[in-house]
Amino acid sequence: MKVLGQKSKEFKLQRAVVVSLAACLTVASYSANAGDVQTEGFTLAPSLGYLTHSESRQGAEDAADASIAAGYQFASPWALELAYTISEPGNPIASGDLDANQIRLDSLYHFGKSGKAQPYAVFGVGKNEISGGPNDVDETLLNAGVGLKYQLSKALSMRTDVRAIAGLDTDTMETAFNLGVHYVFGKKAAKSKPVSKPAAAAAPMPIKVTDTDGDGIADSADKCPNSDAGSKVDQNGCYRVLKEDVRVELNIQFANNSDAVVSDSFAQVEELATFMREFPLTNVEIKGHTDDRGAATYNKQLSQKRAQAVADILVDKYSIDASRITAKGYGEEQPVASNDTAAGRVANRRVEGVVSATVEKIIK
Repeated sequence: MKVLGQKSKEFKLQRAVVVSLAACLTVASYSANAGDVQTEGFTLAPSLGYLTHSESRQGAEDAADASIAAGYQFASPWALELAYTISEPGNPIASGDLDANQIRLDSLYHFGKSGKAQPYAVFGVGKNEISGGPNDVDETLLNAGVGLKYQLSKALSMRTDVRAIAGLDTDTMETAFNLGVHYVFGKKAAKSKPVSKPAAAAAPMPIKVTDTDGDGIADSADKCPNSDAGSKVDQNGCYRVLKEDVRVELNIQFANNSDAVVSDSFAQVEELATFMREFPLTNVEIKGHTDDRGAATYNKQLSQKRAQAVADILVDKYSIDASRITAKGYGEEQPVASNDTAAGRVANRRVEGVVSATVEKIIK
């Protein structure tokens, strides 16, 4: 009977390991067709690990374990997980292995992202059950640790962490090492459809009739009969007017995690202000941006502060009416370069603005 019981326990652990590995493979195969990078949504994180015991708990020895965690990643640095862990540590005191199970509710806090790597802290509370030894254990536990996620694809990351797990009732301590994958199920950004361009209007056919000034328009329809021969005129025989768009562009870079406008950028702001005074009917949208390091919510707030800082200079220093200025932060949503390089991140930490006006020039 002991042999059968031991085989049953071994089968249970093997089954947990197989389920965890199968979940890893399923998540990995699904992520191959994933779209945009997910920053919010439900999460699934199977893993394998190892538990070490700094103090004896029912004679339990160090052992491998298998875990599965499901939760939700919020649109902030925070995430919440419900995790279940199973292991069968050896027991030199009693014959056969022990049955050890943990269920935990954990909080994760993610720090700033560096390239594809993102560190995080984890802490939580749970329940620990050990049976099969001289005395069964049923206790409350606390755990805390640090970990790292490394992005493999749009929604899939490798994940590893180390934790200290304290048993409150038995006054014992465990150390847990885990390695697995982390998948985020979320909505993908809809792809914008290309806007079709209107077909160019066909040029009017010239009328071969009496044309005194030689501009190609018949005298009967020529409202400007004294135009120069061979000049470019409209259908009324008058000189054509070219409507030309003139514009001023603003592109200011910012230091990492800063919304301060450096003095080297003031010349661009002054040029924009001069243009807006020359064309008093123009308005401008000041657009703030960041790189992708840090949480998306924080980056949106930082980009708004950057845009507002430039808008305030236009109003306070150059007396541009605030009603003509809109400041809006876009966070990390509109990069102009890759965030995987330092130069690309510098280019993405920016404030943009474009002001345009139409002027008319006579073409002869």
